[in-house]
Order: sequence, then C-alpha cells, then structure tokens
Amino acid sequence: MPSALVFAKPDGKVSEAIHIVEYAAARPNSDEVLVEWLAAPISPIDLMVLVGKYPVKPKHSVNGEAIAGFDGVAQVLTCGDQVEPLKPGDLVVPNALGLGTWRTSAVLNAKDLLRIPTVTDVVMAALLKGAILPAYFLVEDMRTLRPGDWIIQNAGTGVISQLVVQFAHLRGVKVISVVRDRQDVHLPALQNADIVLREPELPATDVLHGKRIVLGLDSVFGAAAAKLANCISNHGTFVNYGQLSGGGPSASMTLNHRLLFFDRLTFRSFRGTEQTASRSKEELEDLCAWLTHLIDEGMLTRPEIDVLEWAPQIEGFERRVHDTLDRVQDSAAVGSRKTLLKFQA
Repeated sequence: MPSALVFAKPDGKVSEAIHIVEYAAARPNSDEVLVEWLAAPISPIDLMVLVGKYPVKPKHSVNGEAIAGFDGVAQVLTCGDQVEPLKPGDLVVPNALGLGTWRTSAVLNAKDLLRIPTVTDVVMAALLKGAILPAYFLVEDMRTLRPGDWIIQNAGTGVISQLVVQFAHLRGVKVISVVRDRQDVHLPALQNADIVLREPELPATDVLHGKRIVLGLDSVFGAAAAKLANCISNHGTFVNYGQLSGGGPSASMTLNHRLLFFDRLTFRSFRGTEQTASRSKEELEDLCAWLTHLIDEGMLTRPEIDVLEWAPQIEGFERRVHDTLDRVQDSAAVGSRKTLLKFQA
C-alpha cells in the first residue's frame, strides 16, 4: 500500500510535525500520470516548509494533511489518454514546487514533470533539480569563466559546493573551498577541491596571492560572506545563494568602500528557479540529457550524502525518520551532510 510523510501544520521541531500514513492508490485522469517515487532528498527548502517559513505550500495532501517533499526523481507507471510525450518507464523530476515527493507513489499533472533520460544512479537523478542544476547554473550563468580562473566558495562540504568543484574542473577552472574553523579539511567531501581553507584564515592568507579569483559563491551570508568578498580579485563577481548562518531578511554583511569603488566587484543574488525559468522546457530537457550523460560516463560523480532506505513496515522506522530529521534540522548550517530518502532499491 502506498505510504507518505505528512504533516498537519508547521512546527518549529520538524520531527514532531511529521508522521507516516498509508493511502489508497489512485488512477490518473486524462492529463495526469501515475508515478512511483524512487528517491527524494531532504533539502533546506523542505525544512523551511515544515516550520512554516517558505512561501510556497505543498499542493497535495492525504486526509487533509500536507505531503512533504519538494524534490526527487520518479518513474512513470501509467499515463492518462491525453498525456504526451511521457510514457510508462520514463524518469521524471519535478517541474513545479510542492509536489509532495516524500511518498512512494503519486498521481500528478503531466505538465508539472520534466522528463529526463534513464540514468544508472537514482541518487544522482534525485539531486538533479535541486543540486546538480543549481551548481551548473552557478558556474555557467553568473559570469564568464576561462581556464585558469579561480572560484572561492564557502560551505565547502555542502552538496552544491561539491558539484560546483566538478563543473568548474570541466571548464579548466580551479576552486578554493572554505569550511568552518573546526571542520576537518581532509573530509572526503573536500577531496576534489584544489585548495581547502578554514574560515578564520580569510582573507589574509598567502595562498591566495597571485590567483585570479573572479567568482565568489556565498551560501552563508553575514561575517562569512564579508570575508569571502575580500578574497575576490578586481572586477570579480560575488554571488549569494543562501543564508546558512540564519538571521532572516534583516541579516546583514559589511562591505567596505574598497570592494565597491576600488576593486569594482559586482554583487549578485542567485535563484535557481529564475535560471531554470530563463530556459525553455526543451532546453532543460537537452541540458538534463547532457548532465545524465556526464553521470553515466563517470564525469560527474555522486557527492558525499547519507541515504535512508524507505522501510515503513519495519518496527521503529518512523523513529529513525524522526531522528534523521532532528539531526538534519539541528545541523542545518554550514557543512552538514545532505540526507536522501530512497524508496526503491
């Protein structure tokens, strides 16, 4: 019987808001498809939804309780008679927010899904929309990069940061990954970075001298962002794409006059949804086809990630889910490992 993680209302402690329910299988209407979810990550957006701090709400529910999960990968089982070009066996990822991916199966409108080529690693497929595409956009869209350029980024052990390193290397660009003061600089998640630094070393470290650091990627904000900005070369670009330090809309970072006037840095914000919207559905499908090719050829490899196998029939499994959510929420800051729910073996 299908099962899902649902919540009745947001709660500051996400594990206390969510629980597992079973529900009856449904048949798709003419413009819908029945899919089985293969895997779905637990992402910062999901936590924001569960505590009531994200503006987009889940679109689907079971007995009045919202189904959690905004990202993942599914396989099409059956299609309504007006659905094309999707067909049974296709892999799909969300093309809309709030689809409720933390469940074993779903009936969804076909237009809310994006078809992707078959890929051997469903974990990587589940990361495609929420991590792989944003990492690609950060490297590809934020400024022109040339071989020999350098990127500096904080939250160096994060999934997007790990993927940024891989995309940068495909372009001949090198990466400096910055981690918190007490983090181990020899973690597996950091092994592909060209240089690993601890945050207190910035910006006064000799290792930065002579490097053309043209792009800074910040997902922390606050004091960490200011340190990052002070490492960027003249005419470079600073991009913020998150706020792992917390603080909300009123949080701030300090910019001195040198950065703006003498160094002439460009400051930008990044939203993955905007970069996605700037491309047609056909362009996105072509991009996903290329990315899945990189995955299957071993040119884009799985980042360090924890996988929780879905097994609600096992006693104590819901407690494991709660413990996982507690750990993710308590460590939802710089350097925490992403966790993924895997529904199918």
